[in-house]
Amino acid sequence: MLGAVAIIVVGVIVAILITGGSDSASSTDASVTTPVTTLTTKTATSTPTTTVAPTTTTTTTTAPINITRTCTVNNIAGVVGGSTVANVNATDVPSSQTALASCDAASALVKGVARTRAEQPVTVQGSQCTPSVSGSTAKWTCVENGADSGLTITTKFPLTYTN
Repeated sequence: MLGAVAIIVVGVIVAILITGGSDSASSTDASVTTPVTTLTTKTATSTPTTTVAPTTTTTTTTAPINITRTCTVNNIAGVVGGSTVANVNATDVPSSQTALASCDAASALVKGVARTRAEQPVTVQGSQCTPSVSGSTAKWTCVENGADSGLTITTKFPLTYTN
């Protein structure tokens, strides 16, 4: 009798394993001859990503300008009256080089020419200076050309040297 109980217990265990442990009635459709597998699918959704537009760098360049100035230059050593008036005319001046056409630059140029006490062509601070001598006065025209642009600065001034 113990052997019969063991066979029944083994049979129940096998039945549980075959049915997946379900002790309820079978829900198999008799009209289906092949097993039916139900597959549940889930669609993954993603959060949209934000695309950043590429950064663009814009460089604005300023067109060259023309500058005309009248500058009074004082404290000129060796010149009658110690002063003169310089007329500065600059063309095609890039915005980064406007200081070259300033009254400060003209003053330094005039004083540099006066220090030479020359009455013949000289080069002072990169400018080619040529005099026109009449009596005791030298009327100077100094021209400076830009190295890498169309820049031209012309400075004109008279000097009357003391003896």
